[in-house]
Amino acid sequence: MKYIIDSANLQEIRDALELGACGVTANPSMYLKEGQKLLPFLRACSTMGPSFLSGEVMGTTPEEMEEEVRQIQEVSPDIIIKLNFSPHALRLCKKLHNRGIRTAVTLIFTTAQAVAAISAGADYLFPFLGRSDEYGLDGLQLLDNIQRIISRNGYPVSVVAASVKNIHQLEAAAVSGASYAAIPYSLYLKSLEHPLTARGARDFARDWTAANHKDS
Repeated sequence: MKYIIDSANLQEIRDALELGACGVTANPSMYLKEGQKLLPFLRACSTMGPSFLSGEVMGTTPEEMEEEVRQIQEVSPDIIIKLNFSPHALRLCKKLHNRGIRTAVTLIFTTAQAVAAISAGADYLFPFLGRSDEYGLDGLQLLDNIQRIISRNGYPVSVVAASVKNIHQLEAAAVSGASYAAIPYSLYLKSLEHPLTARGARDFARDWTAANHKDS
């Protein structure tokens, strides 16, 4: 499993990519929080060289959605078109698939929605783990179910575990076989920490200093 930084903060994104994250995704709430406009944000992120970069389509009509796709593609044809799950999104997903444009379908909360997105030709699925749990559902079970369906049928689609809220969900997503996890910057940093790692580093530093200052 590889990490995608889930943020619209350009400094967080730069740091996460330097740490090894492979991609960038964000959503309208993040754009609002960071005062970002979609197209300038995508241009800035494109210069950082991520292997995965998604751009959200938010139009309410097919015509608006197609125009937004055109604008995103003008920034870079490598940007993945991210669609909020809906019948309109599925229709557009199929059209874009037939044109060779990669798509990601997000806001997936059921296995049936995942299967519909796969059938429409989505390249990436974003099942939401944490938000599912908030509504009494089992986000990790949803992820496992989707992974089994993909594995058994050999579907050419990748799963991005999204709405990951804690280390437990992050590690379980990795074990499930998810291709990616979209995680906030704070969780990324937290995942790098462990008290035994810190203690071991202190012990090694102490012993290194003692070993190299002994009288020869």
